[in-house]
Amino acid sequence: MDNQEDAGGGYKKKKSRLLAIMRWMVYSVSIIVIAISAYRCASIGMPAELKNYIIKSRPIERACDELGDDFAMYALEIRSAFGRGDALFADNVYYLESAENLQFTLRCKTNRFPEVFGGSEEGLTRPFKTYLKISKTSGEEAAGEGEEGDYIVLEAEDEAGFGKNKDSYVYFVYSFGGVSIDYEKSKLELYVFDNTSGSAGFDEDDYMARFTLFDVNMPKKKVPIKQFANP
Repeated sequence: MDNQEDAGGGYKKKKSRLLAIMRWMVYSVSIIVIAISAYRCASIGMPAELKNYIIKSRPIERACDELGDDFAMYALEIRSAFGRGDALFADNVYYLESAENLQFTLRCKTNRFPEVFGGSEEGLTRPFKTYLKISKTSGEEAAGEGEEGDYIVLEAEDEAGFGKNKDSYVYFVYSFGGVSIDYEKSKLELYVFDNTSGSAGFDEDDYMARFTLFDVNMPKKKVPIKQFANP
């Protein structure tokens, strides 16, 4: 009888020890996954200096002085933010309606462009040239049905670079002036070109990456201009 009790007790101890080991393994794997996810988010997350950053201009400052808290500004939530695989990523797309200005940040993965970022550790080059195509169509056509109507093409009027060539990611903020969006008819497409090859200008068939920054189905959220860096 005692032998049976000892055998039963030993079995229970072994089972308890096994469960403890399994719990420890599960906790360890969970911690590793969380740590990797946190590291990845931190490494590719937008730098703090860019989270509330816009490029200043006279029209923006003038509109801010005149309108104050009535200044209309929107964050545009684009659906497909990656371009050229995962080499480029468009983020922080802001439409400053009261100043007819559009701005966004383009994140560049430097190891995808070794010919541009591989030779120097410090100053950023200007590897890209960007154009904004604004199409004026009917509501259905702007949503992607039917042929596009008239359009205009704008070149970025200002640009600011952040990061060093030796970093995993560098960032470029672009500003477009003279942007007027009809929320029921407009479609905005960003074209990114290789600026290092001496491109002659906008060629719709020769772009490096293209993003739809706005169409009639994309949501927008009003944001206060005062939260941005001293516009």
